[in-house]
Amino acid sequence: MPYEAHLHGVKQVLYNGRTRYQQVDIVETYSFGKCLFLDGKLQSCSYDEYVYHEVLVHPAMMTHPEPRRVLIIGGGEGATAREALRYPSVEKVVMVDIDGELVDLCRRYMPEWGQGAFEDSRLELVIDDGRKYVEETEELFDVVILDLTDPLPGTPSVYLYTKEFYEMIRGRLRPHGVMVTQATSLRYSLDTSAKIRNAVAAVFPITRMYAASITSFMSLWGFVLGSLGRDPLSIPHEEISSRLASLKGELLFYEEELHRSLFHLPRFVRDRVYAVKDIPTDANPSFVPF
Repeated sequence: MPYEAHLHGVKQVLYNGRTRYQQVDIVETYSFGKCLFLDGKLQSCSYDEYVYHEVLVHPAMMTHPEPRRVLIIGGGEGATAREALRYPSVEKVVMVDIDGELVDLCRRYMPEWGQGAFEDSRLELVIDDGRKYVEETEELFDVVILDLTDPLPGTPSVYLYTKEFYEMIRGRLRPHGVMVTQATSLRYSLDTSAKIRNAVAAVFPITRMYAASITSFMSLWGFVLGSLGRDPLSIPHEEISSRLASLKGELLFYEEELHRSLFHLPRFVRDRVYAVKDIPTDANPSFVPF
């Protein structure tokens, strides 16, 4: 956001420091409760982290008829794993994060995000570069969830939003596999969101972009889903309702009535998304404004 500044009243600083990869600040604010900032950018707040994480995870999990093996790239707070582990069909979740120090900090200062996910026997935590892991693993997955930081110049995330990386992801999916990625702000970086959508669409036969308003992000936020099986818009209402009833714990945002509406983008967003033709590649990646 090169032309805006947002101020937060800080009640308490819980942690301030730098890992090998990024500046980390965990603070308690007056408006949004406990918040995680990475390199000065807000990542999630106790006020509404569940909106982002439920919307990232559940449309993809519902699109697969019976997800058993799930790969998460990123998601250091543990909340993405928390949502995936709600499904009784899930036998294994592999969570790969490049920053082990960040994961440890989240477990220490933000345990309410994971809600025991790190202690679940089905979770395998791997500290490694996400792209390197996908290149080298021989495991196959039903659902791949990319809970990444935005593609900022000079950061490892840049090459996790390219056509080549999505081709690697497709190669690690089982039949009917599904992937989903966060796709940045539809207010501050709509063209970048459109390019991410184009890269996924260049690889997957079914691609759907969707969005939710994240109050603490001060933006409508984009997500892109790619499917080798069914279209998320074809899932019967009754199936979503039945599967939600089987989940462990209670969701606070995502529900059957919301599922289809998430995919109905505002007209100004649709018009701009389909006007952008560029596809991010390793040779020509896309960046968010900074």
